[in-house]
Amino acid sequence: MKQTKRQVTSKVVPFTGEFYPDVPEPIPAGNNIAGFLVIVAAALIAGLSMGAISTYQSADQVQLREMKAQSQQLEQVKNQVCK
Repeated sequence: MKQTKRQVTSKVVPFTGEFYPDVPEPIPAGNNIAGFLVIVAAALIAGLSMGAISTYQSADQVQLREMKAQSQQLEQVKNQVCK
């Protein structure tokens, strides 16, 4: 898009005769795809982390970790007894 430079003009306010510069119209913002992508990426990361936390704390995973710890303890006792 070609943007032209606006010429600064003044307008007269009725009855007072004071000069005020025209306020230029703000340039409308275009589609900001980068901001949208950042929000989508943050939502994806948050969702994945919440899923990982809920999986790690699930009852099956807790039971599996306890069974592994008990198995390691059993191996240690077995090695001490069989020596």
